[in-house]
Amino acid sequence: MTKTIRLQGDSNAHDRPWRVAVEQGFFKAEGLNVEYHEDNPKGVAGRVENFSERWKESQLQAGALDVYPVCEWGAIERVQQLGAGKIIGLDTTARTGAIMVRKDSKITSLSQLRNVPIAVTWHAGTFYAAVEALEAAGVPFKEIKLEHANDRLDALLSGKNEAAALMEPLVSRAFSAGCRKLCDLRWRGGIVASDEIDDETAQKITRALNHAVEWLRANEERSREEVLRDLTPEQRKTGMMPELLGVQGYKPSEFQEKVDWMMERGYLERPPQYGEVVRGK
Repeated sequence: MTKTIRLQGDSNAHDRPWRVAVEQGFFKAEGLNVEYHEDNPKGVAGRVENFSERWKESQLQAGALDVYPVCEWGAIERVQQLGAGKIIGLDTTARTGAIMVRKDSKITSLSQLRNVPIAVTWHAGTFYAAVEALEAAGVPFKEIKLEHANDRLDALLSGKNEAAALMEPLVSRAFSAGCRKLCDLRWRGGIVASDEIDDETAQKITRALNHAVEWLRANEERSREEVLRDLTPEQRKTGMMPELLGVQGYKPSEFQEKVDWMMERGYLERPPQYGEVVRGK
């Protein structure tokens, strides 16, 4: 019997293996009928500050969504705070991005961003990755100022924010507008599934996604064309590619490292236990 699952991705390069798995029939080959949605139907207007009001999270809570990828930190936070679903693994890619400034900005290094509001999506991958990068550059946590923007690229180009943490396709669009990159960002994603997804179905999803990753890895030109499809052909040549890793299990040590980091910075009210938010094997 074919099982129907409802997936929600984002219109970003790092989620592209999900769409490839749909288009190339890899989910279908596993006996899964997938209802796939890319990005939220409200577009920029739906990228609100409170993550519980965003499309993916609200749909999962309402029982209208079965599976979605989100950043690793966000997966922990959302499962704990929303009380819906569990993490079934690390997502298909190591996600990439950049902190960028306008071409006329006087800022030339991360250390100059002390107490400077940086446009991010609140409590999403670029939010946490920006904190890591700034701390690594010597900026004390208390002097890191992040500011939510529904449209981070517009916030940067309009001058509302001096800097922005972006991912593709926004990085290449910022370069096309003359912006400069201060540093690269890198982070992992987690896969959150509702309680309706049993272990057998989770394994089928994993196999389909890993098949998509193998298909992408097999041809560099095809990989860039598929993963960076939101960019122009010229931009794809230099666009930031995520690292195609495949779905991986979420080890307790990896989980605990992220929980400790989040607790130290006040991003979690209490430390969740592994079994509370990660589905055991």
